[in-house]
Amino acid sequence: MKYIKMILLGATLALSACSTTYYTYSGSPVYTGQGGASKNVNGIDFWVIGTPPRKYCIIGYIQDSRKAGIIEMATRDSNIAAKAKAAGGDAVIATADFARQVAAQFNANTSAFVTQTTIPILWRGSQYLVIKYLN
Repeated sequence: MKYIKMILLGATLALSACSTTYYTYSGSPVYTGQGGASKNVNGIDFWVIGTPPRKYCIIGYIQDSRKAGIIEMATRDSNIAAKAKAAGGDAVIATADFARQVAAQFNANTSAFVTQTTIPILWRGSQYLVIKYLN
């Protein structure tokens, strides 16, 4: 049993890293959005529904992958904003956000009553277009 717990701990630690990667976009024509819902994080507009109601061009793409824990998710938007700002972007447009179960943690309590719980370990992925506003 101790050996299984060590394997699960090792797997959990290996999966706990997060990755936010920027890719340059090629062939970006000028677009004009129709509006939607957005928020601002550290000077970068996050368009979560729709597109900005102004002219813009796509300059890049961000792919983010991380454990779906409270602490890991608390830093997601600021990590994405930093990548977009470093690439010269003014905003990002969300194109995908998904979660998948990658493992499960099994806990057993052998006190007076035997209780067992299985906790899913989720991984969260998201994708964004990085855009530059045009006049």
